[in-house]
Amino acid sequence: MFRERFVICGAGLALAATYGFLAYQSSAVSTMDLLNFLGAYWVAAGVLLICWFYHYERDIQPTLGDIILWAVVFRIIGIFGSPVLEDDFYRYLLDGCVFVSSGSPYGIAPSELFNGNALSPECQSALNWVNNPDLPTIYGPLLQYLFALSHLASPADINFLQIIVVIFDLILIMTMSRFVSHRLLMLYAWCPLILKEIAFTAHPDIVGVCFLFGAFAMRFRGQHLNAAILVALACGAKIFAFLALPFFLYRKGPKVWLTVFGVLIGLYLPFIAQGQTNMLVVGIFAQRWTFNPILFDPISVLLPDLDARILCLALFVTFWCYYFYRYSSNGDQNRFPRMDWIFGIFFVLSPVINPWYLIWLLPFATLRPSLWAWTASLVISLSYVIGLNLVESNLGAYQIDPYARTLQIGLICLALAIDYRQGRFKFP
Repeated sequence: MFRERFVICGAGLALAATYGFLAYQSSAVSTMDLLNFLGAYWVAAGVLLICWFYHYERDIQPTLGDIILWAVVFRIIGIFGSPVLEDDFYRYLLDGCVFVSSGSPYGIAPSELFNGNALSPECQSALNWVNNPDLPTIYGPLLQYLFALSHLASPADINFLQIIVVIFDLILIMTMSRFVSHRLLMLYAWCPLILKEIAFTAHPDIVGVCFLFGAFAMRFRGQHLNAAILVALACGAKIFAFLALPFFLYRKGPKVWLTVFGVLIGLYLPFIAQGQTNMLVVGIFAQRWTFNPILFDPISVLLPDLDARILCLALFVTFWCYYFYRYSSNGDQNRFPRMDWIFGIFFVLSPVINPWYLIWLLPFATLRPSLWAWTASLVISLSYVIGLNLVESNLGAYQIDPYARTLQIGLICLALAIDYRQGRFKFP
C-alpha cells in the first residue's frame, strides 16, 4: 500500500511540477518556446505512462479520490497559466463582447469592427489579435451563450472562460468514472493533451464532449428523453456531435425526435430571427481549410481539391453507414457505440486535424482500450512544429515540418498495427 501511495503521489507531484513549468513559461514570455512546450508535454506524457504501466503490471487501480484530487490540481495550474501556442481564445473573447453589445455574434466579421466601433478597451485588445478577421465566427450557439456569460462575469478575461471549460471537464471525468476503470480514467484525467487544450487554452470543445458523453450515459440507462436533450446541446456546441445523433433517433418515438429538434431550434432561433447563424462559415471552413491532414493529403495529390474533399466525405459516410448497420444489428441498442472509431476515421479523412479535435474521441477511448488513440494524443503535439513557431524557418506559417509530420503519422500507424495484431478492431 505504501509503495502504491508513493508512486501515485510521486507521479502527481512530477506532473504538477511539469504543468507548473508550462504555466510559468506561458505567462512569463510573450511567445512560448516550442522546445520548452514539447519538452514539458512529452515529459508529462512519460510520467503518466510510467504511472499507468506500474498499475497495469500489478493489476491494481488508483483510487478515484487520488485521480480527482490531482486532476483538479493540474487544472488549477493550467488556469493560472496562459494559452500555449494558440490565439483562438481571442475569438472566444471577441464573440462574447459582440454578443453582449449587439445581440448576436453572427454575420459580423472582426475586420468590420476595426474602425468606428464602440468596443471597450479589453474587447478592443481581443479584436486586435483575433485570427481570420475577414470571417465571422464559426462557433455554435451554445458556446456563444457561454462566451456571453464569461463576458458578463469578467469582460474579455480568458481566466473566467478557463474556469467554465474546466468545470465541464471535471463533470465529464465524474461521469466517465461510472463507466471506466480508475486506471483508464487516469489516462484521460491526467492527459497532457487535455490539460493543454482545455485548462491552458480554454478550447470549448469540451462542452460538446461533456454533453455527448452524458447523453450516451443517459441512453445507457434507458433515459432517452434526457439523452435527447443532452445530445441536442452537444450538437448546439459543435457540429461534430451530429455524427452521433442517429444513435439517439434510431427506432425512437416522436417524443425523442421532437425533443432533439426542439432544443436545437431553441438554441438557434434567437440568431435565426436576426438573420444569421454560423452555418455559412462552417461551409467555408469545409471547402477551404487544410491543416495536418493524413489520408486527405495523398488523395488531394491525385484529385482536385474539391473532388478530394467529396471523396473523403463519401468514404467516411460509407464507413459510418457500415458501422451503424453492424451496431444496430448486434444486440443491446443502449450500449456505447465505438465513437472513438467514428471520430478517428472522420479525422483521418478530414482536411483539418487540429490537436483539440482529439478531445472528442479520448473519453470514448477509455471505454475500450486501444494504443492508437493515446499514441495520437501524444504525437499530435508535433502538429505545433510549424513555420509560425519555428525561428528562421522556410516553412509557411501553418506548414508542419516534414520530419515532425512523418514521425506523427508513422507512430500512429505503428500503434494501429499493434492494436490490429492484438485483436482490438473487432466489432462489439
